[in-house]
Amino acid sequence: MITDRSQRWRDRRSRFVTDDTVIDPRRYAVDVVAHDTARAFVADHHYLSRYPAAQLAVGLFGPGRGGISSLDGIIVFGVPASGAVITRHTGYDDPTRGCVLQRLLCLPSVAVNGESYFAARAFRLLRQAKPVIQSVVSFSDPQFGHCGCVYASLSGAYRGPTRPRTVLRIAGETISDRTLSKIRNLETGHGGAVDQLVRLGAPRPRTEEHLRAWLERCRRERILVPARQASLFTYCFELTRSARHTGRTLPRLAYPIRSDVLREQLGAEPVVPTRREGGGGIVSTRGDEPCASNGRSRSPRQTRTA
Repeated sequence: MITDRSQRWRDRRSRFVTDDTVIDPRRYAVDVVAHDTARAFVADHHYLSRYPAAQLAVGLFGPGRGGISSLDGIIVFGVPASGAVITRHTGYDDPTRGCVLQRLLCLPSVAVNGESYFAARAFRLLRQAKPVIQSVVSFSDPQFGHCGCVYASLSGAYRGPTRPRTVLRIAGETISDRTLSKIRNLETGHGGAVDQLVRLGAPRPRTEEHLRAWLERCRRERILVPARQASLFTYCFELTRSARHTGRTLPRLAYPIRSDVLREQLGAEPVVPTRREGGGGIVSTRGDEPCASNGRSRSPRQTRTA
């Protein structure tokens, strides 16, 4: 849903905050947190409650009761479903030079521009902890009202929409391609992947049943159900001069515009933004405003939720 307020999540329910508050950096801190802490926070509050394959988790700490700081936000940098996600959108041949921003979540108590404040500082901590990582890929899902407005405010390069694809779901939760690959090929971590599906309602594999055959049985019995996933918006954050140089030949498209998001949700064909002819800039094929939650144009310094 596109709205005139900023979308947040708490207790896995959508919340909205107005844009009449600005974060006070003196009252907040950003630091690396343990994965157990991040996993519990995501499970409690995010609409995608499953914790991804994470490389680093960063927390936003704000003023709590009794003068004790409280955890008010989480960012999780994780491993992509395949190395092609990194090579395709960053330009690096080595997928270890990039990662994916898997979860970004602030509670409703955080001021309206909290996500961009939080993300900018999380990128610095990522570079300190994982200096090999120089680019971050992220996706926003317009089906959940996320157009990437935070990513635009941070000057992320918009690479365009992904192709719609068929995914497998169980109990309403999408199972990642990486999870399915671990199970099919008996890769490291396949036991935990099997446990994940069992917790969601799948039967335990039978004795001597190969896990590939077990997945096929789950599909035949409609436990794993195919579903069509709509396009996601793809962004890339080039964190170093090397990353900017490496990605210079990749698309830097105009940010999605609000009317096209609405048009696509209604089933009409979206208009694809293009590069400006003759050097340097980018334009949209339609003169509508960039996609912001309230429908107004925003400069890169102004921030919104993802």
